[in-house]
Amino acid sequence: MPALNPTLYRFATQCLCCFVTLTLMVTLRSRSTTPAFRRTPLASLPLVLLLTLTLGGCGLTPGGTGTYTPDAAVIQEKVDCPGSTIGWLPEPASPPASDVSGSASQEAMLKGSVPEGFVPVHVIRCSMGVNDPTGDYTPVLHEEHLEGDYSNLLAALAQPSDKSGSGACTADMELVPPLWMVDAQGRAIQVAWPLDACGKTHGKPDTAKALEKLSVGQVIERQKTSS
Repeated sequence: MPALNPTLYRFATQCLCCFVTLTLMVTLRSRSTTPAFRRTPLASLPLVLLLTLTLGGCGLTPGGTGTYTPDAAVIQEKVDCPGSTIGWLPEPASPPASDVSGSASQEAMLKGSVPEGFVPVHVIRCSMGVNDPTGDYTPVLHEEHLEGDYSNLLAALAQPSDKSGSGACTADMELVPPLWMVDAQGRAIQVAWPLDACGKTHGKPDTAKALEKLSVGQVIERQKTSS
C-alpha cells in the first residue's frame, strides 16, 4: 500500500474539519428556531462546546494555537543595553556571508527564560528616548535599575508564550524594552517577555504590570555620538 502524502492528508483533514464545523453550525441554527429550544437556554450548551472543540482541533480559532517556553537565557558577563536595544547601534553595511542573521538576531538567540536556579538581585530595563536641551534632539539610552520585590515579575516571566495561530493580528510593530537581570555573582541574562499568538506582549500583560510595581532607582543615561 503506497504511503499517504502528508500534504494531502493535512488537506483532507482540514476539509473534514470544515465540513463538520459547517454541519454543527447549521444544526445549531436550525434548532435555535424551535420553540422548545428557545424556552431552554442551556439546550445549546452541548453543541456550543462541541463546536468550540472542533474549531480548536482544526486550528481555526486563535486560542487553539498551543504554547511554548523559550530556552533558558544565555549567561553573559554584563548587561548590554546598547547591544540589545533596537535602533541604538548602527547596523553593519554588509554583514558577512556566514552571518546573514544580523546583530538583532544574535541578541535574540542570547535571550530567553530565566534559567533554573538563577536568583536576580538587580533588574535593569533599557529604553531609548530623545534629549532636547538645545533643540538638537539627541538620542539617549536609559539604563533603569528597578528596585523592589521581584517575585511577581519572575512569576509573570514564567508564563508560556502562545504559538502563532491563524487569527487576525494588527500590522503595527511593538518595541519591547530589553529586560536584564543580574544575580549576586554579577552574571547577567536578558530575559524574553511572554508573547501572545501575534508575537506581541498585549495578550500577556502580567510582565508589564509587575514592572509597574517596581520603583526606578539609579538611571544611567548614554548619549548617542555621531559617527
